[in-house]
Amino acid sequence: MKNIYIFLFILSLKSLYSQNKKIIFADEDLNILSKEEYLNNPLQKKHFEYEVKNDSSIIRVKVERQKFGRIDKATNQKIRVYLQNLSNYPIDSSKTIVINYFPSVDKCQGKDNWNSFFIQKCNSYIKRLEKINNISQFFIFKDKNSVKNFGRKFKWYKDEDKLIEKNFFKFHYPCFSYVIIKPNGNYYSERGEYNISSIPEKLK
Repeated sequence: MKNIYIFLFILSLKSLYSQNKKIIFADEDLNILSKEEYLNNPLQKKHFEYEVKNDSSIIRVKVERQKFGRIDKATNQKIRVYLQNLSNYPIDSSKTIVINYFPSVDKCQGKDNWNSFFIQKCNSYIKRLEKINNISQFFIFKDKNSVKNFGRKFKWYKDEDKLIEKNFFKFHYPCFSYVIIKPNGNYYSERGEYNISSIPEKLK
């Protein structure tokens, strides 16, 4: 697939002679798709759509709610060292990492009071994970304003270098997301509001 950055460079030259904006379709890695590829969804997968505009084009990006992938060895190690430095908690290479990620303020984040039922579910979730061997779990946040009340309930860490955001949550997914990273770099991510109680089952 042609990468969108090359395409935009060519498009910027053409825009000198045209006032019409080109509509570009892309996946979350910014690889260009045809309109048919963009609209095609035979398995009826849930997804988010984002639109970015510049002087010459409108970029429409489709992002699936769930994603399986693999990070390379260097990135895997970098993330583990990063989390270890944030938390001052040792993480060896045999552990599976679970990150519950909270973005900046949105319809869920930053409210004056968090739903008590959700807090209870989080407490239960942490206790269940503690019973599973070789798991390291982290609450990671982008913006303190989004967790000004919830953040006092648990140990949590700000994504200071945006390393987690850049690798797994490039767009703003509403409410919260999570990613499970296996020791070999394989990962599963669910973006957008989810049931936190379901995560322990996915780790078995």
